[in-house]
Amino acid sequence: MLFIFQNTLSPIRSFSCLLLRLLSISHGKLYFLPMSKNSSKHASNITRKILRKGKKSYKNMFCLICLAPHQFRDPKGRKGTRFYPLLKAFLLAPLLHIEVMVSTVHAQVEANPAYAALCGFSSIPSIRTFERFDQIMIETGLWEKVRKMTVFQNFEQGVIEKEAVVAVDTSHIEAEATLNATRKTCDHPEPCECPKVPTDDNVGLVRKSNTVSYIGHKASVVCGVHSELPSTRTIFKGNRSDAVTLEETLKDVLEDVPYIAKSIQYVTADGVYQNGNNQTLCKEILEAKLIAPINPRNRKEKPLDVRGMQKLTSYGVPVCMSGHQMKLKGLDTTNNQYIWVCPVFNEKYQKEGLTCSSACHTECCSQAKSGRTIRIDQETTPQIDPEFPQHLASFQKIYKERTAIERVFAQLKDGLSMRRVHKRGKKAVEAHMDRCITISHMLAYISVMETGTLYRGWTKLSA
Repeated sequence: MLFIFQNTLSPIRSFSCLLLRLLSISHGKLYFLPMSKNSSKHASNITRKILRKGKKSYKNMFCLICLAPHQFRDPKGRKGTRFYPLLKAFLLAPLLHIEVMVSTVHAQVEANPAYAALCGFSSIPSIRTFERFDQIMIETGLWEKVRKMTVFQNFEQGVIEKEAVVAVDTSHIEAEATLNATRKTCDHPEPCECPKVPTDDNVGLVRKSNTVSYIGHKASVVCGVHSELPSTRTIFKGNRSDAVTLEETLKDVLEDVPYIAKSIQYVTADGVYQNGNNQTLCKEILEAKLIAPINPRNRKEKPLDVRGMQKLTSYGVPVCMSGHQMKLKGLDTTNNQYIWVCPVFNEKYQKEGLTCSSACHTECCSQAKSGRTIRIDQETTPQIDPEFPQHLASFQKIYKERTAIERVFAQLKDGLSMRRVHKRGKKAVEAHMDRCITISHMLAYISVMETGTLYRGWTKLSA
């Protein structure tokens, strides 16, 4: 691995140490290149000389970081605060059941000498230093870079592997903001007609039910169903419909983790995502199949004018005169018909506990040994996906793995301080999610290093 920096400030030195330690790189090499403001050509020449050595270790190089040149600080000034202890203070805080915000992190460092020593502080910085550090991390996107590099390192180390099935879902993040509140863009003390801007550009009203609602943001997360580790996040306004969040979410997967996106064959999601547009987007962006159950929406049950059948449910399932839902056997692509069989007498699709009276068996199935077989045209049940019908057992087997995303959200919210964000704006929410995902991957790395296995139940309590 090769890191090239364009200055030698102590915070940048600490940042390099962070990268080497955080990513557990034991064979990488680090070069500090002191440069003047206009020496990019000199940097390129030095880089070429280094790479001409042709060592095998350079084949594993995956990151070249070039920071913009800065003026050197006057050595007579006060020494800056090291970067690495501040970063560790924010990353380790959730493991102590601390809700991550500047004031609580600073209070923990100040009141807990053992925690301050663990983070590497030789002296306790002021709360203003913590505020400035957090703001710089948010505005420059450094939390996002740390998250991407941590995920990639876990992939390189074999902590997470390529998976054919991923799960996607959204969850709300509570915000400390007032809905539709605005502020002036001028300094006029008296009322004026100057333009106003929202105090929070991403907040919205999240409705969980008729009686429960939150003022907050919406986060869309993608995770592998076997590793149960989140890899990407996409932030939306709180009132954004889940059905229209899939496109941006999948594009972020392709951009942030292309090494994982190539292997994805199925994207599992709940019923709100099931529509033709999302099916097309999934194919175009990831070349994968969207696995989502039927969303009946406004469809209602309707009578089925077929001998021995009562009705057709809103999910497209025929119900026999005994009140049993038929089992889907397959699809006749030639005639565009779904084939349904009896759940009582068909040995392969038989469901335990179901019975049928002799009279119904005679009228509906004509005393057939394997029961009734019925064909329903695709046009009659458009809610069923003809490419991969939701009532097939193979579909249900893949879809059951979607519950992994629910456990991921449970860990992020209850264990890693994702439930609430204390800063306003979309960038702050993205940084908040990046921090949570980074911590989850760090815990996963610890699990593999200590036990050799990535446990599904690995939590901060286990660590």
